[in-house]
Amino acid sequence: MSNIIRVQNVEIKNLKNVKKGIFNTNSTFESLELADVIGFYGQNGSGKTAVVEAFNLLKFLLDTRKLPDVSNHLLYYNENSIDLIFNFIVKNRFGEFFVKYETTITAGKEKLSVIKEKISYRENENRKKLKDIFNKDNHEISIRNKKINSMNEDIRVAVLVANRMANDNATSFIFRDELEEIYDVFLNEIENEIMLNLTRDFNRDFHVIDTVQYGLLISNIIMPFSIHVENIRGHIPYELRDTTVLPPELFETIEKVIEQINVVLKTIIPGLQIKIRKIHQEKLDNGKDGIRFEFLSTKENIELPLRSESSGVLKIISILSTLIAVYNNPNACVVIDELDAGIFEYLLGELLEVISENGQGQLLFTSHNLRILEVLPIRNLWFTTLNENDRYLQLKGVKKLSNARDIYLRAVQLGGQAESIYGETDLYDIKKSFRQAGKLNG
Repeated sequence: MSNIIRVQNVEIKNLKNVKKGIFNTNSTFESLELADVIGFYGQNGSGKTAVVEAFNLLKFLLDTRKLPDVSNHLLYYNENSIDLIFNFIVKNRFGEFFVKYETTITAGKEKLSVIKEKISYRENENRKKLKDIFNKDNHEISIRNKKINSMNEDIRVAVLVANRMANDNATSFIFRDELEEIYDVFLNEIENEIMLNLTRDFNRDFHVIDTVQYGLLISNIIMPFSIHVENIRGHIPYELRDTTVLPPELFETIEKVIEQINVVLKTIIPGLQIKIRKIHQEKLDNGKDGIRFEFLSTKENIELPLRSESSGVLKIISILSTLIAVYNNPNACVVIDELDAGIFEYLLGELLEVISENGQGQLLFTSHNLRILEVLPIRNLWFTTLNENDRYLQLKGVKKLSNARDIYLRAVQLGGQAESIYGETDLYDIKKSFRQAGKLNG
């Protein structure tokens, strides 16, 4: 049996412009192999990107990479720490479990820093309570509710080393490799498996694609290929302004990804295929052999450099491997900021409709394109509010056959929801401001 891990609920506090926000997905133990597509909509600056940033921080923590710089301004104004809670549902060889990961992140000298972390779980049975696996509160550490001072020397040393490494490198403590050596010694079989489910199974198929990557793309600098093929995951940067050189193993991966992408690409952009032109072998900086190549777009026997395609086509190509993963892999979790950027709205609607109705994984995205509201069920849509203490809501008053787009636009204009979802603008004031601004430097 394959392990399946799904995000079920997320709570965000003091991240960017979100004082507090909670949202759910539609994943349950009964729907683990059905697609779970969740879209976030709302006014500019109202908290959509904070959702992506929360998942981005989770990815940093699971990878045990250094957290972002303090200069990224992720902390809510005048607050000292970010609190994140991710609730997962997990199905593995031992059964079904609810798993909760909590973390508190504060500003260090240069990097953000983790000061609290906790992993707990319970069986999917009535009246079962959460049981702690790991719990860190500054320098107070416990494993299965056992304090560090009461552990034997070997385990205590391993824990202290992991904590020191986490503090020095601005990473997660709980997910550090140094702790894996004590899994078999200190954790029971179920807890050992749950930790591996998060650090190995979920993280392997977890992708976060933010607007930084799209910015590089539309600047015609780099197209970051999001890779999800066989046992290889991640991003491979392709230089749009020049040819690219990669080690042979990465070049082989690119070949596999292009073969995979081409199968779908011709159905959504008729006639378009991507071709790899291998130029020659050359030495890499480390002295090993590399392969220099370039991408060509081919259509009706015409070959052009890939950079000649529109930013929308490049966007689709760059994320298509992960969308294929969401369609085919129930354990895939892909988070994309501004999914609609540069993509024709009708095509975008068709892609999301296909994935929502026939896919198997999780896709969470932000968007401004209202076409999607016409193709996704209302339970798949979350909207940002003007209330910084309650940033996310789902629309009420939407019947099964209602058009969510119409309901949303009515709520923008007339209100009627539990929270206001749009800061009122006045057409006359906008016209007047444009005239006044023109007079300043006319």
